[in-house]
Amino acid sequence: MHMKAPKILLASLLAFSTAGVARAQTVVHITGSTAFRSAVHTAITYILQPGFVYGYTGTSFTGASEAIFTGTAITNGIPVIIKTSWSGSLAGIETVSQAYPSTVGTFLTNTTPQSTTGSGSAPTNYDSPVIPEVCMSDGFQFTSQYPSPVLTAQTVGVVPFKFLRNAGAPADLTNMTPLLAQALWPGGSLPLSLFSGSSNDMDTIIYAIGRNPDSGTRKTAFLETSIQTFISSLTPVVVLQYEPTNANGVVNKANPGAITGQTVWPPETVDNISFAAGDGGYSSGGDLAAAMKASSPFIYVTYLGLSDSATAEGGGAVELTYNGIPYSDAAIQNGQYTFWTYEQLDYLPTYGTTDANGKAVADSLTANILTNATALAGVGELLSTVNVTRQQEGGPVTPQ
Repeated sequence: MHMKAPKILLASLLAFSTAGVARAQTVVHITGSTAFRSAVHTAITYILQPGFVYGYTGTSFTGASEAIFTGTAITNGIPVIIKTSWSGSLAGIETVSQAYPSTVGTFLTNTTPQSTTGSGSAPTNYDSPVIPEVCMSDGFQFTSQYPSPVLTAQTVGVVPFKFLRNAGAPADLTNMTPLLAQALWPGGSLPLSLFSGSSNDMDTIIYAIGRNPDSGTRKTAFLETSIQTFISSLTPVVVLQYEPTNANGVVNKANPGAITGQTVWPPETVDNISFAAGDGGYSSGGDLAAAMKASSPFIYVTYLGLSDSATAEGGGAVELTYNGIPYSDAAIQNGQYTFWTYEQLDYLPTYGTTDANGKAVADSLTANILTNATALAGVGELLSTVNVTRQQEGGPVTPQ
């Protein structure tokens, strides 16, 4: 009889200890597509119980490069910290798949100021570099430079893109076609006459600018226009993009002054791969959008996701039609406008065995985005509304 008390006490302590383990805070790190960060940030606010707090860098919650959310997951009631750091789709695939031993070093620390209404202008204090568990990818892993190890991919929506001309560019620069793109980006420049059809424009030069090779936006643009293919070697074609500059350096969000000069984009190494002069570009759509709306003596054409396009257009950049078709929801949904791809949420197949709680949070994010029209507004299309399908970026668009 007296021997039972210690067993009961031991059982109680074990139960208490187990409960503590079950309630331990789960941390989920999300990286990848800058074009889709707005949708993800909004969707996260729907998968946490009321009372969660969050903070972010800069002044735009949906456009923030990094954010942190602390709260309780609706899906399983676990305490969770969700951290985002947007590096580009291909960088996301590379780090999450661990194709090379690389990490992300720009996840905000737990001490970042947070509030129930969101605290902006977070100090850029970062955790030690980590391998993130989840990435958002514009398009498919098999069309990236990192096709293995194969990630578990969940399609969450359709993400469209636009071609644009920069602020102040001539009004008769109105349309982009695959053949024009195939001439412009590999060579870096073309006369406006090829776009306008006017011999008076032969001496007016259009220059190509764009994203770096980490970018899913770039990959989609180049596959859509057949600038490059990944059919055999998965080696992208070399292009020539320019770097707009002013007295303080490259023009971007942090340095938004008027453009006064330009140079071929300098050689750079991205994800352990070296790229020649001209083949690099902006690491984020937000920085590229800043250049597209800056006052400039040069005429630029580029490609951007919808949210960054809106930023650029708000500063005077203008959307180009693609194959004569302007972007619209209906044109995407019914197959007339084809400059789009599927957005994927990716993680290693072992995620569920190494961290079931984290996987549950990632899966709940997928489920929310699939039906959350608010999150996708100005970013993409609900998968359920699209009446056409394709098998890869740039592939034929056929009825659903």
